[in-house]
Amino acid sequence: MMKKITKNPIIKVLVGFAVLAALMVPVAQAGEIRLGISPEPYMPFTQINSAGEWEGFEADLTNALCEKIGLECKISQSSWEGLIPSLTAGKIDFIVGAFSITDKRKEVVDFSLSYYDAITVLVGMKADSTKISDRKDGEGMVVDAASLKGKIIGYQSGTIQAAYAEKYLPKIDAKAYPGADTALADLTAGRLDYVLMDLQPVETFLASKEGGDYAVKHEVPANVVLGEGIGYAVRKGDKDSLDKIDGALTALKEDGSLDAMVDKWFFTVK
Repeated sequence: MMKKITKNPIIKVLVGFAVLAALMVPVAQAGEIRLGISPEPYMPFTQINSAGEWEGFEADLTNALCEKIGLECKISQSSWEGLIPSLTAGKIDFIVGAFSITDKRKEVVDFSLSYYDAITVLVGMKADSTKISDRKDGEGMVVDAASLKGKIIGYQSGTIQAAYAEKYLPKIDAKAYPGADTALADLTAGRLDYVLMDLQPVETFLASKEGGDYAVKHEVPANVVLGEGIGYAVRKGDKDSLDKIDGALTALKEDGSLDAMVDKWFFTVK
């Protein structure tokens, strides 16, 4: 079980908002910066626990980041896919949600420095004997769709994994889900053969009771579609917010705090 994070008074999570209410965020007041998060669980990055507290790697990191910035981070919730639209509409100042830094997303938002490098994998039944292979492509090595013939894969819509499947696996039977947790639920129900997603939440799933019969079946080769790591996103041209976030991230990297958080959430048995 993941350890609980002590609630930080700097971050006030507004739990139970309807999506519409979450999007109707007031103009930022002096001394605060508006942050958008998704309540959809994506551990070890983030989740809202049963006590209504935000926890996970990105919760710890953002708590520390807000302290470094010296502003109150006022949080509102939206669906994961609604975060970028809320940001570009000026309803929030920055967003967090394991967002991979990709060229496509850079067209509509600006990204902070990367604070984590993610790995994409296919997770499926341990007993599955399929030999998943890669092939050469103009952008490097990619999963060979022929090795997945007859299989059904799932992924979270709006993610780099969705973009990857649409580009490299267009002829494979695939299903998009609103969250990784719902895709994994269909995997355990036998409606999917594999889920294409980040390794870190997969490891959380594999350590759970539900994940006991499953394993990582293939590590997807990194390429441009899968991005340049994970970062915070701000509105295009919002240099003030970006400078504050990058300055805080740099300080957290230099004093060892970021490495300690990575070790806590990704390399410590919980």
